[in-house]
Amino acid sequence: WMSSEDTTKKWPGGRGKHMRAWRWRRYVLVATVIRRAGSWMSSGVTNEELVSNLVRDGLVRNGAVEGVLRRLDRRQFTRAIAPSGTVSAPAVAQVAYRDAPLPIASGATISAPHMHARCLELLAPKLHARGKALDVGCGSGYLTLALSLLADDVLAFGIEHTDDLVSLARSNCAATEFKSKMGTSLFFERADGWAGLPDRAPFDVIHVGAAAHSVPRALLEQLAPGGRMIVPIGRPQAAQQQLVQIDKGPDGQVDLTSLFAVRYVELVDQRQRHSRDL
Repeated sequence: WMSSEDTTKKWPGGRGKHMRAWRWRRYVLVATVIRRAGSWMSSGVTNEELVSNLVRDGLVRNGAVEGVLRRLDRRQFTRAIAPSGTVSAPAVAQVAYRDAPLPIASGATISAPHMHARCLELLAPKLHARGKALDVGCGSGYLTLALSLLADDVLAFGIEHTDDLVSLARSNCAATEFKSKMGTSLFFERADGWAGLPDRAPFDVIHVGAAAHSVPRALLEQLAPGGRMIVPIGRPQAAQQQLVQIDKGPDGQVDLTSLFAVRYVELVDQRQRHSRDL
């Protein structure tokens, strides 16, 4: 990575000691990414092969992240694209372990494995034993469960804007060997992604799985000092969105780092109160 810009933006109106400065850093990706047939080269025909390919391609380097990805079978979280009995097992596997995003329900998708891996790699250093994680736009529930497994006694909360998606996440996770986590360390709720879960805050890590046109103020306020948020920024019609890493220092200073270009579905604002974003 190569830094190309470093500017500072003061918080408008001096809104509190925890929001004193914004530092924008932009980077240029110097690696070449090879795509084939609409999916990345990490695709596999089994979960083990998929994860091994992610490791081979340098997308997974953290041992804890690798361990979690091997414990979670992605196929169990893509059942909505092929209801039981409608597609042969080999065909389902071929789709489930492809390194590409897949539709699940209600216009939502499960992100490509390389994006899940990248986000977990970015968040893992900030999530320790007895930490708390928030997954906004949890979709299938895959990443929420993964976050809960990254360290001991993590409390992970996934939120979605429809009851259908909340039910999907719950049923997917309940069908795994980790169903005992449901209601004890793993929680799914219907909530506005722009508002987060203030009653459960603060969170050590926040993952946003849909694109916001700007950084949601409420989520930033719910990020604990020393915490990290990963959020795609950009409007759906924009030619390019950016995955942004937000770090909040112990003193409340906030640093924003633009990582690389992405394409996500829109983060739905149920109440359309855009005045609460930045």
